[in-house]
Amino acid sequence: MDEKFKKIAPYLTIFIVIFFLIGSYVLYKSEARNIEKKVYNILSHNTYHFKEYFSISESFLYAMKYTIEDKFELGYSCVHPSYKDLIYKKDLNFYQIRDNRTSLMGIGNPKDFSAELINELNSTLYLTPLFFSAKKIIPDMRRIYYKSANHFIFTSENLQYKDKKQFLSIYKKSSWEKFIKNQNKYKDMIISNTYNGYLKKEHLLTLSLPVYKEKNFTGLVSIEKNLNTLTEYLKRVALSGRTYLVNGKDDIIVSKENSSLNTKLTDNSDIIKIPIVENQLYLTHVIDKYKLRKEAFYRSSGKILILLLLIVISIILIYLKVVLTKVQYLANTDALTKLLNRRAMKESIENQMKISRRYNQDLSFLLIDIDYFKKVNDKYGHQTGDLVLTKVSDLFKHLIRSCDIAARYGGEEFLIALANTDINEAYLMAERVRKLANKIKIKGINLNLTVSIGCCSLKEEDDYESILRRVDKLMYKAKKRGRDNSVKEEID
Repeated sequence: MDEKFKKIAPYLTIFIVIFFLIGSYVLYKSEARNIEKKVYNILSHNTYHFKEYFSISESFLYAMKYTIEDKFELGYSCVHPSYKDLIYKKDLNFYQIRDNRTSLMGIGNPKDFSAELINELNSTLYLTPLFFSAKKIIPDMRRIYYKSANHFIFTSENLQYKDKKQFLSIYKKSSWEKFIKNQNKYKDMIISNTYNGYLKKEHLLTLSLPVYKEKNFTGLVSIEKNLNTLTEYLKRVALSGRTYLVNGKDDIIVSKENSSLNTKLTDNSDIIKIPIVENQLYLTHVIDKYKLRKEAFYRSSGKILILLLLIVISIILIYLKVVLTKVQYLANTDALTKLLNRRAMKESIENQMKISRRYNQDLSFLLIDIDYFKKVNDKYGHQTGDLVLTKVSDLFKHLIRSCDIAARYGGEEFLIALANTDINEAYLMAERVRKLANKIKIKGINLNLTVSIGCCSLKEEDDYESILRRVDKLMYKAKKRGRDNSVKEEID
């Protein structure tokens, strides 16, 4: 038992260490995932405000888009009352309509207007009621406007440009040129990058939606907003670290402190993104790797300690099991021959008798005595005598089956119980043992070893003691016949 345990001990130690390391890593990763899940849940909880914020603006953009496109279908019959107030400045080649609340401005001479342009101008003027409503409802709105591919703007501001150059500089700002060049690509709302307003400290962004007449791009309805409300929403996100609104290209649109705007979000595996506007805008949190690992380790340390404690307890239990098994082995085993001792022999044979009777099987017994063993001890010494006992025991171990029992009965006497074996088969086994015992040799000693064997089988009235008495008499009968004999019980 000791030798077996010593052989497996290094492998068991390696297994325990690997199990502890893998278990600790699994617990750590589980906590890291829980932290990321918590961050995701907090972000998800906060997306409602952001989605509502943009959905209001998007609804107004679609309302303006459909208003203009519906008026396009009326053609020449679409005439807005304000169109008659159109003024042309010949020196600037510039026309406008102003009513102290809105402004329509464009380049060109009204005499050269095509029917399509006149229809577009009249259709655009019908946005006025929506402009007024938007000012009351849309948060952070700076202005709302329509930019035409025909070089005019209709805006919710009362503006006046000094010259054509100033108008063109405003006309070409922001995402306008992008739409002109890619007008066939965009059908849904697009969000611009952040840019500075007239006041350099003010940061703005624009939400835009294309307008079409049939399949031809005509212009763009847009809402320009500052970042005040969005910044406040970000500050309400109860997470330590960096939280941003980013676009589909990972450009930072809004941050808590309005820093890093329009810079690329650094590629990081610990980034959590939740869409606010599909393919356009994401609520994004960058998890600090160091803090994540630190918190995950801190949270998992208790579980890792419990795992370590369980491993220690398991090691103690394994050790106690090994010790108990060893104690049981020593208590039941003869120290010299490693066969069952007399105490264990009684218990094992009584159990074997119960099994044989339950299943109506034969059970036979051999009592073996080494002839003249005392002379071997006297002549060659007890060490040689012990060697003889060991070799005889090894012979028994080699011959018997796993269902049989071999025990040291006392001194130089041995008892073998042969399961499911009748008296004749037992006698054949006895003869085989006797003949093989004659062949046992010990180096340097002229040993002529013989054994005497008594052989009997279980009867219905037998108990453990009666069997021993009968087989003992048969063994002595073999000795009286001159030793080196096997004697079996006669069956009545």
